[in-house]
Amino acid sequence: MAKKHRTLILGGGIGGIVASQVLKKATGEKMRVTVVDKEEYHRFQSAYPLLLVGKRRPEDITRKLSNLEKKGVEFIHAEVTAIDPVQKTVTTSSGTANGDFLIIALGLEYNPGSVPGFSDNAYNIYDFKQVLKAREALCKMRSGRAVVFISSTPYKCPPAPYEIMFLLNQFFQEKGLRSNIELTLVTPDISPEPLASPLVGKSVRDMMAKKGIKLITEAKVIRLEPGTLVLDHGEINGDLFLGIAPHCSPSVLRNTGLVDEAGWVIVDPYRLTTGFPGVYSVGDAAAIRLPDIGALAPKAGIFAHYQAEVVARNISLLACGQEPVFRYTGKGACIMNTGFGRARYSSVHYYRRPAPSITLFRPTRTAFWAKTLFEKYWLGRWL
Repeated sequence: MAKKHRTLILGGGIGGIVASQVLKKATGEKMRVTVVDKEEYHRFQSAYPLLLVGKRRPEDITRKLSNLEKKGVEFIHAEVTAIDPVQKTVTTSSGTANGDFLIIALGLEYNPGSVPGFSDNAYNIYDFKQVLKAREALCKMRSGRAVVFISSTPYKCPPAPYEIMFLLNQFFQEKGLRSNIELTLVTPDISPEPLASPLVGKSVRDMMAKKGIKLITEAKVIRLEPGTLVLDHGEINGDLFLGIAPHCSPSVLRNTGLVDEAGWVIVDPYRLTTGFPGVYSVGDAAAIRLPDIGALAPKAGIFAHYQAEVVARNISLLACGQEPVFRYTGKGACIMNTGFGRARYSSVHYYRRPAPSITLFRPTRTAFWAKTLFEKYWLGRWL
């Protein structure tokens, strides 16, 4: 009888979910597939901007990770406390597990404490519970200054802050309060979509200007004080601060020998392999460097999805004694909601040389409905 292999997948985000099901479908009973996550639920983070402005309810975008078991995937609700990449052994809050293959899809962590005053004076709008609190604050706002700020780079899903601004514009217009509200976005980037051509950035700038949204670029956040965001070149007064907290790698990874100096897992950009045989990493935890430029590729769910498919298919080949042939291409797509039933579709090819290719199309209703339907498809298909 052929040996039954086991793959341990650490993390129940998009990368972990896709990897588990693609691998299980490809291998069937020949592979035991296990997902480990400290959270009981998966939340579709692409919909957080809609959750913020009341266009989604928490239950609309939340699914139990135990639903994976209906697909033949084992789910362990536990926190990963140690990883041995040599032995492919994982220690969790509920015990120890071994695998023949290991996929690290732990995502990232937020570190608001690294910005003095963040936790006391702002909401982290990339955190589920904080989004719900921020929504309550928005609903009470009748006038004043709402400031969205990006604490530092890199941050995941680069279009998201701009989508949030367009949805806030719609939110206050629908309440008849837009003339009473000043909207400002603060970013350390030189321009929206800094890896794209200047025309893409200009297109987003122009759209914001037409909607009366102020954009402050190349701004380093120093600290938050009550009513004030302190930057390296000035201050911004505000009545409501919605921030994207600094990102950092999961602490459990930092002493594993898997990571670079910043704590992200070093991987081959095409196979997502690490320096340890049988160990892979996908999604936000992985450090993917862009060809020629050397900068980290932006992190987003669509890229985690495609990376997970590549890894799962290659593991299925290895488990059958075949050579892995699948490669991650750096291609993807994004749809940025611009409010009032319209959105902008963007195609992405990060590995294109000599520079990444990012194309941003004009706002259309078709793109809006494509984004809406994809959300329903993803939650229905994968969970």
